[in-house]
Amino acid sequence: MVTEKKKTGTGLEIETATRQGTRHSQNEDNHVSKPEHALFAVSDGMGGHRDGHLASRAFVEELQVIEFADGEGVNERLQRIEAAFHRVNDQLYGSYLENPDADISGCTGLTLIIHDGYAGCQWVGDSRLYLLRQGHLFLVSEDHSDDLGRLTRALGSHEDILVDRRVIEFLKGDCFVLCTDGLFKGASETTIADALADGSAGVADRLVAHAVEGGSSDDVTLITVRLNDNG
Repeated sequence: MVTEKKKTGTGLEIETATRQGTRHSQNEDNHVSKPEHALFAVSDGMGGHRDGHLASRAFVEELQVIEFADGEGVNERLQRIEAAFHRVNDQLYGSYLENPDADISGCTGLTLIIHDGYAGCQWVGDSRLYLLRQGHLFLVSEDHSDDLGRLTRALGSHEDILVDRRVIEFLKGDCFVLCTDGLFKGASETTIADALADGSAGVADRLVAHAVEGGSSDDVTLITVRLNDNG
């Protein structure tokens, strides 16, 4: 398992953790944390298809090189991020069109950006964004999957892709969790809420441990982003 903890000058406390699941020969999740831009993302390679680890890596690498201009508002930054979703989709689906006999290569994508007192989330697939606010856990994103858990939308699966977006006010004391589905396959929302409400360091590691203890054999990747009351 790989973990990382950071504190920023803006009052954000960030923890990341990723663990390869027992069902995979390699970790097909990827993530990116850019505290200098308050930009965070997770991605999960599309199960049952080829090169999921490469697809999720392509997504986070595209986000790594994003730069924002001074004076941009949250909506302008979200537009830049959405353009990155579409570039990755074009790349992944284009590789399939070059060799239609090969299987598709796809991934989920979930991003969070914090700017000017707002938190903007964009996503494709079933990676999730949770928000703990005043002791209550809210699911900000909505899964793009059917009743059997199969993805109905993923980067690389179709020529055109619709990226969902949600923007909310960001308040002191808020704590966000970006996660791939390996987390909530083994950890209930009550468990997630209790771990976040504890407020102590090491929450990312504890959430991964809860997922494993709860029976998740999938890769687990998560990022926690908390705005301190003193931030």
